[in-house]
Amino acid sequence: MSTPTTLVTPAALTAEEAAIYLGLSRQTLANWRVRGLGPVYSRLGGTGRPRIVYLVEDLDAFLRANRVETSASKAVAS
Repeated sequence: MSTPTTLVTPAALTAEEAAIYLGLSRQTLANWRVRGLGPVYSRLGGTGRPRIVYLVEDLDAFLRANRVETSASKAVAS
């Protein structure tokens, strides 16, 4: 007898998954966290070795906030 499979879309991504999502290295995200840059993240767990996760909606907001509109795209919009 097989067990039904339920697909769950994660609300949060690991640092590794978030780096892939953004097209960056995991180390870049780690450096940004230390410097207070980059997307908002959540720290889960105690003080020993907390788990860092990123909400997909925060990653999308970070991407939108860092869009650069070129003069060519401005001309098309006009």
